Amino acid sequence: MTVIDDPRYQAHLHQGGGHPKSQPPNAMGRGEKLSFCIVKYIFFGFNVFIWFLGCGVLSLGVWLHVNRGPYMSLVPAYSFLSASSLCITAGCIILIVGFLGCCGAFLENQCMLIGYFVLVLLIFTLEVTAGTLGIVKQNEMREVLKEEFLISIQQDYHPEVKDQNKDNWRSVMNSLQKELHCCGINNYTDWYYVSAWPNEERVPDSCCVRSLDLCGQLDKSYWYNRGCLEEIEYWFIRNMYVLGVVGITVAVIQILAMVAAIILFCYLRSRKYLL
Repeated sequence: MTVIDDPRYQAHLHQGGGHPKSQPPNAMGRGEKLSFCIVKYIFFGFNVFIWFLGCGVLSLGVWLHVNRGPYMSLVPAYSFLSASSLCITAGCIILIVGFLGCCGAFLENQCMLIGYFVLVLLIFTLEVTAGTLGIVKQNEMREVLKEEFLISIQQDYHPEVKDQNKDNWRSVMNSLQKELHCCGINNYTDWYYVSAWPNEERVPDSCCVRSLDLCGQLDKSYWYNRGCLEEIEYWFIRNMYVLGVVGITVAVIQILAMVAAIILFCYLRSRKYLL
């Protein structure tokens, strides 16, 4: 008697057991479904956080733009690099990324997941490109920024002139000199050519080592000797480790987000073919 003629096998078929090889070859097991659910909800929660982060960054940018506090661009010629413009742009991009991720995971929408992957990949590529250009072209960038700084000092620093943009820029420059303990771009002599006090060897009071009234018109021994551009470079060198860790962390998070989006997309696509 063959296995097929065995009464126990026939009873198994009548009870709905079916042939052991009758399952579709691409059928998803419970383990795969569980893995999909775990990835889906972690991905969804992460992008909810990203969406709220985007709201916060966008709100900060709008607040800076409205108030125009001491956070505007140090280089008026490149106003698009102001803190408010950068925050608004970054906030909008983060909002879009978070929205696509949340909706793509919650609705299990393949198009949104692909859009999410493409957008994050584009951002990642731009970051790598910008970082590479920043390293390769750092000398050229330094000279351009130094030239723009000097022009701004000579033309836009007018304590007596009531102009909102110039007031904001002056506040930024004074704050920078106080915080970094520096004076001018190269050194304090940069202030000798300011149109506000032509042919006078004086500096703003924010250049003074000690806070005294009209100390910018006193002897040079009261002023900081180092230029602010040099101090900014030292700041980046001192914080290179922290900046590197932050950059690597952001890159890893972006890569994991892209991998998760592809995993969800592939699962949804394979499940679609099984229906």
